[in-house]
Amino acid sequence: MTTIHAQSQIEDLYIRLRLIRESRHLTLVQAARLSQGQISAIALGSYERGDRSVSASKLFVIAKLYDVPVAELFESSKKYMAEERISIDIRKILMSLNPEAQKITQVIRNIARMRGDWNGEVISLRANDINNLEIFTGLTADQIQKVIREYGFPRSK
Repeated sequence: MTTIHAQSQIEDLYIRLRLIRESRHLTLVQAARLSQGQISAIALGSYERGDRSVSASKLFVIAKLYDVPVAELFESSKKYMAEERISIDIRKILMSLNPEAQKITQVIRNIARMRGDWNGEVISLRANDINNLEIFTGLTADQIQKVIREYGFPRSK
């Protein structure tokens, strides 16, 4: 593994720590309180920014805090990765009263904001985006697939 590749994976870890916390709608202070003194808000923020190295033991604490397997901090689940890109009709899903669709909409808005490529009508989800929906919405793979079938349409690769 090259040094550049390893550094990229470490940076991805820091980003995922923040995204998972935010997906739980927790501030740094709230997350620290939930840890019952095992991690401070200052330390957690430093890990998320990459200002401070995180130990393996702290990663276990963080994973338990967010109720995710430790492996999810490093790489998203591959169990339902789509072969093709899926486009979601944002106009249609925004009008939905379906609670699962509403949770997915919140994550899609964050994906669009991070990419800066959303025109407000349709967004193309990549395989990694689809995998991350399960983590960041708390929905099961079946619930997500149901919403995708209702509001999505396949696109070419």
